[in-house]
Amino acid sequence: MDEKHNISLLKERLNKDISDIDAALTLANLYYDMNDAPSAIVYYRRVLDINPALSNARTDLGAMYWRNEDVGLAEQAFREAIVHEPGFGQAYVNLGLLLRHAKNNVTEARGVWQQLLAVNPDHALAGKARELLQETASSIN
Repeated sequence: MDEKHNISLLKERLNKDISDIDAALTLANLYYDMNDAPSAIVYYRRVLDINPALSNARTDLGAMYWRNEDVGLAEQAFREAIVHEPGFGQAYVNLGLLLRHAKNNVTEARGVWQQLLAVNPDHALAGKARELLQETASSIN
């Protein structure tokens, strides 16, 4: 089955049951993988309407906002993901990268990565946070 057929079937499922979170999330992820930020945003928002506690969907929504050059909405999504799930490392990494690259605020980015290490030093992404801190150390002097 090709992607267009899958998308059509998933949309059909969602039209029959607007609370079908699996269909909405699968659609969002397909559009994410296809680099179609506007469509991915629609379906991630649908997912979060159904279940606002899904930090992975909120973080992916933030990534799509950023790709769509909506930096303020991206930052908000990452920060909300951290509030909903303080141990969700990907949100910290993404927020720090956004602050560093889109807002040119290395100091605040470093603070976010340090926050991840303080909250969960053994997180799977702790190594990435340490790497980013080391990479940006000379930027703050």
